[in-house]
Amino acid sequence: MVQRIRGILWRFRHLLIALAAVASLLSILQVIGGLTPSTQQVVVTSVPLAAGTVLEEGHLTITDVPAELVPHGSMTSLDEALGEVLVSALPQGMPLPDSMLLTSEFLDLAPDGYAILPVTIVADGTEGLATPGSSVSLYAPPSDFDESAEAVELVQNAIVVGHGKIPESERFLSESENIRTVFLAIPQDTVTLVLGYGTGATMRIVLNAA
Repeated sequence: MVQRIRGILWRFRHLLIALAAVASLLSILQVIGGLTPSTQQVVVTSVPLAAGTVLEEGHLTITDVPAELVPHGSMTSLDEALGEVLVSALPQGMPLPDSMLLTSEFLDLAPDGYAILPVTIVADGTEGLATPGSSVSLYAPPSDFDESAEAVELVQNAIVVGHGKIPESERFLSESENIRTVFLAIPQDTVTLVLGYGTGATMRIVLNAA
């Protein structure tokens, strides 16, 4: 189905686990002052960062990390990272691999029969639980001419592949409505439907049971 994306996101979860292990080992090495392993300068997070954050100077710093603990693809220059969008949340002190960024290469990973689209959704708290790899159903608000007033299910099993940048301010749709962008892998035969609703409505996602 979406095995290619799930496989990549599965490795992505392992990367997050590995980064957590790196943080623990770094803390231990800081306590054991007598050890002087060879190090490499890499970009690390200077504050906790949410998925969808547009990376700025205040978010990142360059620090020495033991070479054996540097994850594959870790960035070594702030200029490479600034302005990029973070795919998933990272705690403070984590090295920043290039695979954590929402690049065009990442978005080209859609398997045959699927497309990855940016979808504007209402930020009702669900987006915080919709981590990469999560299965969600996508709903559009009911039509003004629909007396049932029921939301329209557009896609039953979409896969979250990343989060777009967090908006700096509320948009014109509603003064009280907060919105976010998520990137979803959806079947190609639903693309036209999703794009059609997306031009005039902010949609909602519902997490599917695991």
